[in-house]
Amino acid sequence: MKFMLIFWGAFLFFFCVPFPIFIYMASEELATEPRNSLAVSYGYLGFSLLLWLYILGFFINNLFIKTFKERNTIYSILKNGIPRDAKITRYQLVKYLPKTNMNIIQVVLSFPNLRNTMIEHEMMFHDSKPQEKRYDVGNNVKVLLNPNVSKEPYFILNDQKVGFNASGVILRIVFIVLLIAYVIGLYYYFYMRESFDFGWRFLTFMHPIIFSGVMILIYMLVFQLIVGKFFKNKKEERILFAGRNAEANIINVSQTGLTVNDQPELMFQVSFKDFKGNEHIAVYKKIVSLLNLSSVPKQGTIEILYDENDPKKIMIPKIF
Repeated sequence: MKFMLIFWGAFLFFFCVPFPIFIYMASEELATEPRNSLAVSYGYLGFSLLLWLYILGFFINNLFIKTFKERNTIYSILKNGIPRDAKITRYQLVKYLPKTNMNIIQVVLSFPNLRNTMIEHEMMFHDSKPQEKRYDVGNNVKVLLNPNVSKEPYFILNDQKVGFNASGVILRIVFIVLLIAYVIGLYYYFYMRESFDFGWRFLTFMHPIIFSGVMILIYMLVFQLIVGKFFKNKKEERILFAGRNAEANIINVSQTGLTVNDQPELMFQVSFKDFKGNEHIAVYKKIVSLLNLSSVPKQGTIEILYDENDPKKIMIPKIF
């Protein structure tokens, strides 16, 4: 995992930083006259500044602001969280860390959500006292639910500790400083090299000052798309922790044609009545393992959770 992160980090760094500069320097001849009119050149300059400000804001928000907000949310949950007794239904040792005598474990917890509907949730964390076997299957642990489901995390363990990884914070600061230095260096170097007393009239869309930022922006958007689609579905988690349960009649189950890691995506069309007695028809898509495909019900009824403010939004909490 660490190797893959380093590989893809180096890959993205090459295509976002030296690659646009190399392509430009190899293909463009040094122009001693303006390439654009004054209006067009200042348009490109304004676009590049907005582009780099957005990129810097994105990284500062994700690396620092979100982290501090999540820490504050955890403090709020520790103070005002809704307590629940959770039962451990599955336990898996992911990795043992001999230097700290800690286990990285993955457990499935079963507990009532904010609407007192029993749910199951999988989580991974560090067990600092593995010798106590607190998280063996069948044991109960205390959890605190976040009463505000518009903020993450949606729940924490009752004895969860909050802190910052000093080395991680330093690396984030170094990254932001290097990014700012790179951007300033781009503007300074190419202005001194190509302005020839004509100001910014050497700028074009393929110039590294702009194209390097465009490449970074594309990778940012692709990363967000992949993470949002395959790794974390916030809307679904909000329904899991705050949704009401209902027994739904299965209208149709079919494959969408999409596969993720060779696992098919199924589309469930169901009808159900909400707690007010109103009937709804909703659609839900779920990736199902090939090993569990035969156990997926095709007719009859199935337990669902729905958003009481928008009953068209549902999820099927049962793990097939």
